[in-house]
Amino acid sequence: MTRIEVDIPEGTSGEYSIEIGIDVPYERVKPDDYDSYTLLYQDRVYPEGERRLLLMLNSEAEYEEHQWLWDRMKGDILIAGLGIGMVNEMLVESDDVTSVTIIEKEQDVVDLVWEHCAKDDRFTLIVADIETWDMPEGSHWDVGWLDTWIDTNTLNKKEYRLLMKERYGTYCDEMACWEI
Repeated sequence: MTRIEVDIPEGTSGEYSIEIGIDVPYERVKPDDYDSYTLLYQDRVYPEGERRLLLMLNSEAEYEEHQWLWDRMKGDILIAGLGIGMVNEMLVESDDVTSVTIIEKEQDVVDLVWEHCAKDDRFTLIVADIETWDMPEGSHWDVGWLDTWIDTNTLNKKEYRLLMKERYGTYCDEMACWEI
């Protein structure tokens, strides 16, 4: 087993925060031997009260959820969601990757992560919502990894996957979402 190390410092921007720590919900982390994790949280206020969402962390379980992508790291790649830049760490190391287009909805996440995450001139970041983004004419990717659904989405998981397939299926030779 393994996980991906990231070098994102702690910080807060808007309702998003990066924390380094070990206090994580069990259901998102299989027991492992790491001293700490890099965690991306979103704090949201609802009529019924505040809710803290763990969006991503660099655990073995998170690494395993991305195995489909690790097995297909070549050509032009479309990524939905910047997260903690974990995916970048793997993609930047691959000579088989031609380009990486990352669509991140939240400017606050970009402000926390982009400056510190691995990238090179093959990486392009676009601040937009993957569910509504207008792709440039002629867009095509060899691989699409669309990993942005969270439980506060107005779509359920099945609806989200269907929307991603309808929007990007003809633009990606292969594509997947987490929890397939």
